Amino acid sequence: MHARPIRVFLNASSLPERPAGAGVYAVELAMALAAHAGVEVTVAAPRPIAGIEQVRVPAGGPALRFAWELRRLGEAAERAGADVYHGTHFYTPRRLDVPRVATIHDLTFYRMPKRYGSAHRKYYRGIAQTARWAERVIVPSRAVATDAVRYLGLAPRRIRVIPEAPRPELGPAPTEAVAGLRARLGLEQPYLLCLGTAEPGKRAVDAIRALPSVRERHPSALLALAGNPGRLSKALTSEAARLGVAGAVKFLGYVPDEDLAALFTGAEALVFPSLFEGFGLPPLEAMACGTPVIAAQAPAMDDVLSGAAIFVPLRDPGAIAAAASDLMGNAARRADISAMSLRLAATYSWKRVAEETVAVYRELAR
Repeated sequence: MHARPIRVFLNASSLPERPAGAGVYAVELAMALAAHAGVEVTVAAPRPIAGIEQVRVPAGGPALRFAWELRRLGEAAERAGADVYHGTHFYTPRRLDVPRVATIHDLTFYRMPKRYGSAHRKYYRGIAQTARWAERVIVPSRAVATDAVRYLGLAPRRIRVIPEAPRPELGPAPTEAVAGLRARLGLEQPYLLCLGTAEPGKRAVDAIRALPSVRERHPSALLALAGNPGRLSKALTSEAARLGVAGAVKFLGYVPDEDLAALFTGAEALVFPSLFEGFGLPPLEAMACGTPVIAAQAPAMDDVLSGAAIFVPLRDPGAIAAAASDLMGNAARRADISAMSLRLAATYSWKRVAEETVAVYRELAR
């Protein structure tokens, strides 16, 4: 006789219209759990996730979301018959009649406070503190586990490290799809790709500063910067102009999910000079497309990407330029790193994420 599935109430109330980072985690985890025979999922979110029973959360920002969580969340979890509550982005109710799980993606607002304005820093620290009420806390890397102990005072016995994974639809794109995207975006010349233009900690400026040296050896090389425009866009544009490479830097803005595989596949390499990552999903997704990754030697990166990435020191445009130039000038080396990247990315899967997460639920549901 089989035990009945565990009923999980998944709080994805912070899911944005254009998911990235924590939003991708919420969507992919929900779908992977829905495909798992051991659980039944109800997701609380402001928009539907295909094929999953849903409780609609008001859209429109943190204030409306928090009001719903304070007044309606417990009632919604009870109506869903939940055995376990799981907050996919920190938030954990102080009182709930079922065991609670929280996911902490990173704690950079403690580790690097200057990266955030005072209001954002206060907001993130506030919701992070609620995770202390969870019976189990899931983190994506050992680096975040260490930070959770240091900054939130969590007991290590309550923490479970469960690595994330590339989205299943990401893989090497067909030649014609890559050619079409390159023509549409003006990337017919060889290009390096860098993601994350809105946050200073992502250090897109280091990729721009590396470009003049790269172009000394590869005069046609371009740098494609992808990501939602933010307060840094003007400064990055000015830096490219100061260095005389404004015409070689392409600001792509937000890139739709359906274009990501072709964008990754067409790149000579992904340059990822971020100072700190909780996990670093973008470089792993690039690897899933066979794209070599040049990453800063930073916490989580050395753990997640070890054995396949080309690592460079933090804040070192010269090292980025040397690595990129060598890669672009050596097709055999690039092919070798591409093969290693594909093998590493294949060791991560959302099916495994779901299995390990369900094991955490079972610890509590007993």
